[in-house]
Amino acid sequence: MERTLKTILIVVIAALAAFVVIRKYVIKGGEAPTDAPVAEVYPPGPFDGLGIRFDGHYRHDEGGLRYLMRFFPEGRVVTINGTKDVEATLHEFLTRDTEGNQRMGLHNVMADVRNDSIFFMTQAMRGEISHRGNVTSDSTVRFFRHSHITGKDFHFTFTFRSDALMKELAEQAKQSAQVVDSVGGQ
Repeated sequence: MERTLKTILIVVIAALAAFVVIRKYVIKGGEAPTDAPVAEVYPPGPFDGLGIRFDGHYRHDEGGLRYLMRFFPEGRVVTINGTKDVEATLHEFLTRDTEGNQRMGLHNVMADVRNDSIFFMTQAMRGEISHRGNVTSDSTVRFFRHSHITGKDFHFTFTFRSDALMKELAEQAKQSAQVVDSVGGQ
């Protein structure tokens, strides 16, 4: 009898513990727990299965030049070119609804996906530049760019930078600026 009572108490305690854990971590009232990250779910699009990430941008450095591109689930690609001097603000232009600006090297175009390759065309001030690329790893994409203006070809490897990383870098820069200001003001 004593063993049966102990067994029943252990089962009841385990059930109560399971209930508390389930209640704490399972979604309540249709809301996710606030401390749990929520992954964005996107409708099917042309980049499905390629490994393209939408939670940041891809970047290629070539000397003092910076080339950035961001993909959006519906097949849109936003690209911008800039120099090392303005690189801290370039990623801010990479939004879904950004207006293209040829003078800035800012383009917002739809891509064409065939098999594992991504194709798109940008219109520069003096002509077109065609882009053909593919995902080479979970953090890199390679693009072959052909300038119809000069006839030159370029091979670029773009590395992924998450929005979370960019936010962290901006916060670090802000804190560094505050330290410089406080030291300079003394």
